[in-house]
Formats: sequence, C-alpha cells, structure tokens
Amino acid sequence: MAFLGIDLGTGGVRCLLVEDDGSIRAETSCGLKNLNVATVERGSEQDPREWIEVLEAALDELFAEPANRQVQAIAVDSTSGTVLPVAEDGTPLGMAFLYNDMRAQEEAEQCAAVFGGSCSPTFSLPKILWMRARMDLADDCLFLHAADYLNSWLAGTIEVPTDFTNAMKTGVDLKTEQWSEAMPVLRLPEVIAPGKRFGVLRPKLQKRWQLPPDIVLVSGATDSNAAFYASGAAAAGDWSTTIGTTLAVKGLSASRLDDPEARIYCHKHPDGTWLPGGASNAGGEIVRERFANRMEELEAAAAEREESTHLIYPSVRTGERLPFSSSSFAPFLEGDQSDEVGVFLGCLEGVAFVEALVYELLESLGAAVGDTIYATGGAAKSRLGLQVRADLLQKKLCVPSHPNSAMGAAILAAAGFLDRPVGQLSRQLVTIETTIDPRPSSSLQDRLAKFRQRCQLALA
Repeated sequence: MAFLGIDLGTGGVRCLLVEDDGSIRAETSCGLKNLNVATVERGSEQDPREWIEVLEAALDELFAEPANRQVQAIAVDSTSGTVLPVAEDGTPLGMAFLYNDMRAQEEAEQCAAVFGGSCSPTFSLPKILWMRARMDLADDCLFLHAADYLNSWLAGTIEVPTDFTNAMKTGVDLKTEQWSEAMPVLRLPEVIAPGKRFGVLRPKLQKRWQLPPDIVLVSGATDSNAAFYASGAAAAGDWSTTIGTTLAVKGLSASRLDDPEARIYCHKHPDGTWLPGGASNAGGEIVRERFANRMEELEAAAAEREESTHLIYPSVRTGERLPFSSSSFAPFLEGDQSDEVGVFLGCLEGVAFVEALVYELLESLGAAVGDTIYATGGAAKSRLGLQVRADLLQKKLCVPSHPNSAMGAAILAAAGFLDRPVGQLSRQLVTIETTIDPRPSSSLQDRLAKFRQRCQLALA
C-alpha cells in the first residue's frame, strides 16, 4: 500500500508517496512562478489556477512511473490562513489571499470576539470579510482554504469539508470542532477532523493517470500541523522542537493549556488531545548570519571544548515572544567576540537554554513533558547542538528521517484509509534517523541559572 501526501507551500507543490512501512517510494515537486501577484499595499496573493498547474505537473511526473500509480489514499496540507472565494463550478472568483496578507486591519478588529478578544489581519476570517465588502461577490459565495480548494479539484466538487486546523483562523470552536456561534453569516465548508475520509478521486483524473478506482480522499491539515504529525510525537507528553531560523515547539497535552500572556496557544490533535505550541525569535538565524558556510569547521573545533565562557541570547532582533513576551527585550552577547569558536558554542548553548526555559514554562502551565524530545529543523543536522540540548534537558533527542509537511499529509492519508488514529500512524510510518542520549552535565545547569538571571535583568 502507498499513501500520497501533497504539500501546497508558499513556493510550490511537493508530492510524497509513502509506503505502509514508512519508506519513500517517490517524491516530486514543482515550483510556482508567481509568488506574490498582489498590487496593493500589505497584500500577499497567489493565483489558485497556478496551484492546479503546478500540482498537475508534479503528478504528471509522479505517475509517469507505472509503479507509482498504486495509491490507496491522498491528503493535502497547505499554509494556514490562506483563503479564496469560489463559484459553484469550483472556479476561483479572485486571487487567494495568503497567510501573510495584512490588508484586513479593520476587519480584524471586528472579528476579535470570535477569537476570544484578539484577531490578527493574517487570519482567514478578516480576509473573508474584506473580500465580501470590497469584491463583487454573491451573498452566498463559498470561501475555501487553500487545501480545501485542491481537494475540490481532486474530488470534482465544491462540496468538500475543511479540517479544524485550517478552520482555526476562520473561527472554529475547537472544543466543539464546529464553527463558532459568534461567527458572522458566511458560506463555509463543513468542519471535520484531519485524517478523515470524505470522498474519492474523480474519474477524470483517475483515467488521466491510469490510476486504480476509488482512491480515497482524506482531510488534511495546515502545513505546521502536518509537519508535527511527521515528527514522531504521537501521545500526550510527547513534544517536538523545530529549530531553523527561529525556535518553535509543539506537543501533545491531555488538557488544554491556558496562557494569559499568549506565549503558548493551542491547536487540537486529530486524536482528541490538545496541541499547544509557540514560537520564539531565538534560533539558528544568528549562527547563519555570523558564520555562513563555516559551521562544519567551527562545530569540529567547538566539539573539543568542554563548554563556552560566552553567554548569548541567540536572536538578531529586539523583542521576544517565547519563553517570555516583551516587545523591548534586547538580546545579549557576553564574552570575547574575537573568539569565534567560543561564540559559536555559546550560540548552540544559548539555543539550548531558550529551549529549556520554554519547557519550564510549559510545565508551569500544566503540561506534562516526557523523556523524549523530537528534534526537527536545520539545527537537527548539528550533532554537537543535539548533544548540548540533550545534556541540558536531560532528555533523549530523536531526529525523524522525513519531518516535513508532505510526510505528515501522507500519514493523514494512511490514517483515513485505514481508519486508525493519527498518532498510531505517526508511530508506524515515522522512522527515527538519529537518537542522542543525555550525559550528566551539572555545569550546563549552572550556566542555565546564569542565563535565566541575565534574561530577567534584560526584562527588568
């Protein structure tokens, strides 16, 4: 059996065909030519017809190989907050407003009550209200998220559901998994959980690529949620840290976490547990900016040192979102800046310190944090960085082989086809590539205490 995950990202489409043992049978991708066609200030738009063009190109390449045509199910993920209006025949009635479109400032204020008092113009709902007010649309016009639109093309009908992760920024009540009662009157898709069957591939596409009949279509998720399903985290107490330009955490909690300072917010996992998470301004950007293509050389040199004498908050901008919220927080770099190896190691330690403070915060909010952290993002390529993090957290770090959104979409496709929990399929299909066990390290704990004090001083 094989399951197809389709990831519609900002730059194009990626298709991943995954076997039922988690191995990758095939992968194709096709990039968009027009990343932003908006002509207005603060606008960010793409042409959804080009989405279909690049998806067709990627599928043409995938199914050119006859062995790749034995597909049981398909699921799609896309960027959160991307939305468009469609006609009854599925034709787009305008451009898609992307996740980072900022024009609906006034409408965001009108939507605050739907989201518990705070709404960003990047959310889907204010964008929909902007379209309703400023475009020539019928009162009963249907609005679809990006993943819904691809699903409507695959199914050959606009009568497709959305999933509650895509619907979160449009006004879903995650407790009921239905549209909020505070919503304005709009025509929107039915809401279901990710990983649920809702239809089959339309016959025209089946014939085009000589595919088996009745390929199941399964509800997808936002790209960040799909990537989490591919991390290996699958049960309450499991957490994933993604460190690239910035540091982000997501994990599974039996109860919803309420953070009065909004450092942590909650999605919901398809299996019913809560999915709290948040993002920091700290991360790997500082290392990339300072050391560019020399990181392999510096890591080898840093591995020979016991620890750094530097104390570094690894961010390049003023302000912080997590593990504390402050618009004026100033990152710090203490130590000899001419000592490049020391600065490099200090940055790795600083990332680990921020991660440790995030997990301290989560536990203070009532989260259970298990003995394993699933590590993804570019920083997972650094063996030294992984070891520092494991030693500080005193937890095992596991690096999955394919921690990407398309893999997560394939996991959802498998869950829907087999009618099994998404967490169970994550365990079954995710392969752990690297495991790092912690070593005793009291010196890192001492340095964490100094780092915490230095942060408190900067916040005072």
